[in-house]
Amino acid sequence: MEDGNTIKRRLQGSLILIIAIVLFCIVTLVILNKFVIVKEYYKASDFNIKTIYSKIDFNKNGIDDYSDILLGAKRQVNKKATINSFITKSLANAGYDLGKMANIEKEDSFEGIKRFFKNNITQIDASIKKIDKYQPGDLIVYEEGIAILSDKRNEYGFPFFIYVKDGMVIEEDIINSIKINAHYRFDASLIKDDLLK
Repeated sequence: MEDGNTIKRRLQGSLILIIAIVLFCIVTLVILNKFVIVKEYYKASDFNIKTIYSKIDFNKNGIDDYSDILLGAKRQVNKKATINSFITKSLANAGYDLGKMANIEKEDSFEGIKRFFKNNITQIDASIKKIDKYQPGDLIVYEEGIAILSDKRNEYGFPFFIYVKDGMVIEEDIINSIKINAHYRFDASLIKDDLLK
């Protein structure tokens, strides 16, 4: 028969073993999560990318324009839209009337929007594949449409696109499946005042 001290030592040994196993599992999960498990998406901070914010808050709601444009796009995810309505509503969220600014007719709106972007807003070299050049709220023109860059990023640091696919606004990683024709950042300080009224 075991005495009380032997039982106590066995319980202490078992408790220490259980604690060691739990700690090992926690450390293993942390390491796997940090280095092995692929996340669904990443943030700019995961790549030491500094997010750029607009100095302008056109609609004076306390949110900068780039963030407002992004929020306008995100509010439309999983909703029906055309390319034109998607871009127009996203910019309207920041207080801009794209139809009026671009002076476009409905049948020419896609080409009119592209023309307005080309002539009036900041263009960023689309051939540059540096992840920090791609910022949330930026506008991307590609062969099939216009997208707005998300604050979500893929495992390589490139942002997801918010865009219209089959009549529905979606947010996904398509950087490697499209050819970017133009990359813009909507800086209202560079747009003629008469267009903003």
